[in-house]
Amino acid sequence: MILENPIPPFLEWIGGAALNWALSVLALMALAFIITFVFLLLRHGARQGWKIFGSCVREAAKDIKLFSFRRCFAMASLAIRESIRKKVVVVCVVFLILLMFAGWFLDPNSKDPARLCASFVYQTTTYLVLLLALFLSSLSLPADFKTKTIYTIVTKPVRASEIILGRIIGVAAIGTGVLALMAVCSYFFVSNTLEHTHVLNDKEDLVYTVEEEDVAGLKPDAVIAKGYTRIANGHKHQVEKYADGSLRVFEENGHTHSIAQVDNEGDFVRYKIGSSQGSMQAKSPYYGKIKFRNADSAERDRGINVGEEWMYRSYIEGASDEAIIWTFDDVTPKRFADGLPVEMTISVFRTHMGNIEQTIMGALYVRNPVTGMIAETHVFNSEKYATKALFIPREIDKSKVKSKPWLVKKMGDKESFEATPTAALPQKEVYDLFEDFVVDGKIEIWLQCLDSQQYFGAAEPDLYLRGPDANVFLNFCKGYLGVWQQMLILIAFGVLFSSFLSGPVAMASTFGILIAGFCKTLFIEIAHLQALGGGPIESLNRLVTHENMMVDLPNTVSTHLGQGFDYIAGGFLSIIGLALPSFSDFNYYADCVANGYNIPWNSICVHLVTTFAYVIPLFIAGYVVLRNREVAKQ
Repeated sequence: MILENPIPPFLEWIGGAALNWALSVLALMALAFIITFVFLLLRHGARQGWKIFGSCVREAAKDIKLFSFRRCFAMASLAIRESIRKKVVVVCVVFLILLMFAGWFLDPNSKDPARLCASFVYQTTTYLVLLLALFLSSLSLPADFKTKTIYTIVTKPVRASEIILGRIIGVAAIGTGVLALMAVCSYFFVSNTLEHTHVLNDKEDLVYTVEEEDVAGLKPDAVIAKGYTRIANGHKHQVEKYADGSLRVFEENGHTHSIAQVDNEGDFVRYKIGSSQGSMQAKSPYYGKIKFRNADSAERDRGINVGEEWMYRSYIEGASDEAIIWTFDDVTPKRFADGLPVEMTISVFRTHMGNIEQTIMGALYVRNPVTGMIAETHVFNSEKYATKALFIPREIDKSKVKSKPWLVKKMGDKESFEATPTAALPQKEVYDLFEDFVVDGKIEIWLQCLDSQQYFGAAEPDLYLRGPDANVFLNFCKGYLGVWQQMLILIAFGVLFSSFLSGPVAMASTFGILIAGFCKTLFIEIAHLQALGGGPIESLNRLVTHENMMVDLPNTVSTHLGQGFDYIAGGFLSIIGLALPSFSDFNYYADCVANGYNIPWNSICVHLVTTFAYVIPLFIAGYVVLRNREVAKQ
């Protein structure tokens, strides 16, 4: 899975993130105090302004002291009843209808049906739930103002903070309930869609390579027949039959099947092929650190640039000393008792096509990071972006171990370090992976391209060690946390805007935040004048004059004035862009599930803290606004 912006470890991230958040909130609060105080001074004079300002501060402190969660949850209950009266169940009905007819539009013959189905249900859920949150949060308070219900509420001992937080909790509770129902329905929909089996006839679909009378003299694992199942869901599986009567169904489209011989009546053999296995997975990858070795055996942060615009991956040249090196920590027999399960997704860059059906050859090695001793574990065929699963065994034959250690010149060193002499290395018939190649939990895995004039490319997450899989259903439910967090942030914005804007304006403003949040990267690029076509004024100028975005504008006064305005406005847009929530970051959850990866709790903790880092200031801002409205002073 592509991870252009890896999520940092929570304990390393939380300190700096909390400090930056606290400084930002304090700066905003200080700015709000200054603007409020200046406004009071200009409107009421110095003496009266100080008095009003001090009164507001005392009232805020009083609100904090007398805040009641009982009243807050009463407001939340009111918001829930109002939401139910607005027929939120209609959203659930629409979602169920979409699931019922989704089979008409989803291709069951897809190469990756699990990704297709998971992407569909998560995208559908995201759109419906976010629209539900937008309508409920932005229209709740304006409806109370319009129907005068708010006047009944404020005559009770209910504080503005309790009204705002109660609205957020109430709408979030409705959204959470809807989301939970959608999660369960989606899981059963995806499971049933992926469920299928195949047909296998012994004489028609299997080709025997060994005569029946010769089978008894073969080893149990000797292959006696090969063939393919019948086509189902647009694919078929290769099948092998062994001398002991067992059969194996090979993986296709990301899954396999169990198979067993039911009975044997003369020439008629019956097979039972079970349901699909592995269509939905929750792989737990363990990532290492990447570096590159160039042709001079020097260590580099990046490899060769082959001219691709996307700089995510770096490349190494085939049939050379260049290599991609991953260093893994904490590799112990306790975690990987039998060996190292390796999965990789390698990019292939061809300088000449040759036989387009012929794959590019590669080799995988394990290396001792101290002595330099290295062993070749696999030679494999690689296709572009095709996931390759390999297993490095615990025992490595001496024929796989290179006679001379491989060196890496460290960055900044003029000469290569001295490796342990070959004669001093342990000489064994069989080498143990953990005794001979792992040092203090560290091991290196090297990748080389073997074909001349061809290139392998990779990024750090493209090769990993695969740990035990997580629970698929739990991981599927965790995927909905991304939608829930987006929903919670949007509800906080909606309640804030509804505290001082009319319903339609609050809804439009909340929708604007939603669109800007999904386009945050583009927003910041425009603010920093890095977008193609320039800033807003320059882009408008090009649009009116029909100038190409790649062509420099004429050297005129109007051009310089427009670019100057863009430069000044870019500073304000940068501040706004940095303050916007990046809703697209939460798509990480759906991407993990769709690609078959377990969602780590570290990522969940980082995103949960980020979510509440937005919700808390928005709640405070909504309280301040509502507290200073005339209706709250009745």
